[in-house]
Amino acid sequence: MMEIRDLFELENDATFQQLNQQVNSFNTLKILKLENHEIRHSNILAWLLNPKENHGLRDYFLRKMMEHLILIDENSNNPQYETVGENLNHSLMDSHVYREVKTDKNRYIDLLIVNQQLKSILLIENKFYSTESKNQLDDYFNYIHQTFEGFTIIPIYLTLDGEEPSNEQYFILTYERIQSILHTILMLYQDQLSDNVYKFLEDYNQILKEKFYPNQDQIMQAIDIYRNYKPTIDTLFEETSVLNKVLQFESGYQFEFMMKYKNTINYIFKHGQNILSYSFEQFIRQQFHGEVLSNAHPTVPNLVPPEWEGISQISLRDPNYWLGKGLIVWFEQTNDSRLRLIAEIGPMEYEGRLWLLEQLEKIGLTFKESSKLEKARYTRFFSLKMDVNKWDDMTELTQAMVDLYNSPEFTLLRKQVAAILNHENPVREEMTKSVKSSSLDEMKLQVQLAFKKWIQSKNIPESDYRVSSQKISFKIPLFDQFKEKLGETREKWWWHNGPFLFWMNINPNSLYFTLEVGPIEADQRVLLMESMKEKGIKFKSTGLKPDAKFSKIHTETISIEGLSESELIQVFDTIYNNKDLQEILEKLQMIYDEIVSKVE
Repeated sequence: MMEIRDLFELENDATFQQLNQQVNSFNTLKILKLENHEIRHSNILAWLLNPKENHGLRDYFLRKMMEHLILIDENSNNPQYETVGENLNHSLMDSHVYREVKTDKNRYIDLLIVNQQLKSILLIENKFYSTESKNQLDDYFNYIHQTFEGFTIIPIYLTLDGEEPSNEQYFILTYERIQSILHTILMLYQDQLSDNVYKFLEDYNQILKEKFYPNQDQIMQAIDIYRNYKPTIDTLFEETSVLNKVLQFESGYQFEFMMKYKNTINYIFKHGQNILSYSFEQFIRQQFHGEVLSNAHPTVPNLVPPEWEGISQISLRDPNYWLGKGLIVWFEQTNDSRLRLIAEIGPMEYEGRLWLLEQLEKIGLTFKESSKLEKARYTRFFSLKMDVNKWDDMTELTQAMVDLYNSPEFTLLRKQVAAILNHENPVREEMTKSVKSSSLDEMKLQVQLAFKKWIQSKNIPESDYRVSSQKISFKIPLFDQFKEKLGETREKWWWHNGPFLFWMNINPNSLYFTLEVGPIEADQRVLLMESMKEKGIKFKSTGLKPDAKFSKIHTETISIEGLSESELIQVFDTIYNNKDLQEILEKLQMIYDEIVSKVE
């Protein structure tokens, strides 16, 4: 049980006070909770992209956004790629920006930028949390094509992680690029912009920066505090998560403490349990018995494989590079919440670096010519991703690291690089697993493959599902719509951090299927659960409590013993088309239309 002394110790910790100051720095847009609402991002972008608006940037932001369309490699084959470059030879000051343009199918285009002089239109579909609906991009493009005859249409699909659009005519654009433009503006235009505009852009840049480049020092502080005061932080988080959600006032030091430090406690709880760092430490113990050069960094834990010891023969131009060697391997969470392993050549002295690149080319790797220039410093030469379902499950994440590190592809590469560094002939043949898979592993693999084929048949994009050895999960557009209005969960929940998710356990002879509500903010959650109860959706009564985290609203167990792949695909159809489940989804759609869509 938490005692008053525990709070005294925490409050008088210098690191806690320093972190508290940083976390609670003033940001107008955070007060307005802008970061959780797609429509507000669209409003800001409309303002920035309009050359005639009062920001004083003229057509700079619009021009830079179009330049980034060209800079993104995936856009190089777009049919309008050359047109974007041609338009940049002209002034864009005559461009007019429109919001929420209604189509003939009662859909709304987020942003439309029309330039009569250039006979050109930029159509922007903005997806901050949600994903595209069926035929949405096609409908928008066709509507604008019919409405603006003779105009060149430059359609853009703006997402957090560069998700590939269903329509190949759309350019890919990411919010990371938007943040990059803002960063440049803040560096170059401070003297030209008014104080109010500069502060607004600074606040918005901070929101996007935290999304893509979390402050490593702050995360390290949170990890240290959490490790030192774990029982206290856990208790405080539980109690502050429902603070102010019901009308209450308590006297005493503990209540005042929670009111004062609520945001900091939430930050420490979220980052202090840093699952990537803890899982990496477990991976190092499991894989190497702890004896390997490594660093359990909070967001990019890294190591030098022991068989690459020969890299020490090549000196570094920058001795501060990672672990002080010319090669590094690290893990990271991708923007789409997968786990990725990356191997990189660092800033070694030029002769040795060039030699290593040329040797790697001999085993089939390819590099840009710029990587071989003397000024080149960093060159990634391997990357492999793996699905992770539960980002709060250290066991699953550790196993994913083990699987990536010991994958046939990376195992072969490790041996090849080791041979090169030891001046031996590198192995060329493909690696094969020497250990036979058990019948259970074969069954799981069959389930995974059948699920992926079923997912493809439903046109569910890769970004909307995860497959691992024990669990399968996926979402539908309706869940994204709820997330857009209700925000992310108050703690990490699976990979989606949204209000709803379908997930399945792969058991030896059966699948356990669940539709579950996650730990969204207490007031939003109570509103949602009460609405579901009124519609007749059943769940445990504890789901109505403000401190409730998880509520299963549909479960089903179905046997898969001895089934073929085609029969497994049919099982997934049977599960999803279950009459009770479809009724629940219909009721959730009604709740969204009647109540949640109006939440701001």
